[in-house]
Amino acid sequence: MRDLLWRQWSRLGAGLQELDGAPSPEGNIIDPEALLLATTVFGRQDQRLFDEALDWVVRFGALINVQRLKNLHADGELGHERTLGAVAAYVKRHGKLPKWGALAKTDSVQSPSEPEPFFESPGMPAAHRGVPDSDFLAHGWLRGMPRQKELSMPPSPERVTNVLLTFRALIGVSSRCEIILCLLTRPSARPAELARLTGYSAQAIQAVLNEMVLSGKVRTDGTRPSMARKRNGRGVSLRYYLQPQDWHFILPAESSPRWLPWAALFALVQGADDALNTVADELLLSMQLRRLMEKHSPQLTEGIAYRLGYHPEMTGEALLQCMATDLPRLLRAL
Repeated sequence: MRDLLWRQWSRLGAGLQELDGAPSPEGNIIDPEALLLATTVFGRQDQRLFDEALDWVVRFGALINVQRLKNLHADGELGHERTLGAVAAYVKRHGKLPKWGALAKTDSVQSPSEPEPFFESPGMPAAHRGVPDSDFLAHGWLRGMPRQKELSMPPSPERVTNVLLTFRALIGVSSRCEIILCLLTRPSARPAELARLTGYSAQAIQAVLNEMVLSGKVRTDGTRPSMARKRNGRGVSLRYYLQPQDWHFILPAESSPRWLPWAALFALVQGADDALNTVADELLLSMQLRRLMEKHSPQLTEGIAYRLGYHPEMTGEALLQCMATDLPRLLRAL
């Protein structure tokens, strides 16, 4: 998991050298909100990864959708609340970005009676040295003040992986960016499907689509509710689609972008990691992992669930093997 986060932050422009080894697909669009939330959990095991990611967010946090960050954290069980609050407070202060204040509040976060060391290494006792950073301390964490090396670069518009941030830089930070990209990576979609893919409510997506159709660039299949369905209070939702050639100025014809369910995948990894580290009994562990898969597998679209080899009838032993072998293999390939 750490290597995947490292690769994605490096491609966004954080001051991290790309890892050696087989290159991961360039067409997988990075989800910056899901990436940041996953880093609040797994970044605590690698200070360089966490601090370079933090430096990037300080510089380019204006491109992050804070409302979507809140949605994904609240709905998908992804990320660590106190760490997210500390990051938001730090970014608000050092990046001079007031919008991050909505996530920086401490009154709704339960902090420990004594601050805890922030960074942790497997098999090593947690430790802290130096003057603590005030933003992290306010959220119950002990860590030194991050060194701002200012190595971060803006996300390259030449990389397909960064196309979501390229759209945001061009037209603004809003759900329109995710809607456009989701529609460009599939033949068509209904509002409910777009809501699952993007982390917004179906009602919010529908309201935005109603406006986007007026542009003439977002099209529908023309289906309308039948009179019988209207009388029963049920309607047939429209399918929406785009013409890819209208967007070649930002996504060349030869590019093959893929919108992957990063938030659901990262939430699954976070839950599995927590279970593997806290549940000793093999039977209880397999039961907890099964509940995780039942919760997240419907969102693991784009062949992710298939590549995991998961199916609801698999035995507990097979499920443990899936989590121990197939999940790490999948993460290395993405």
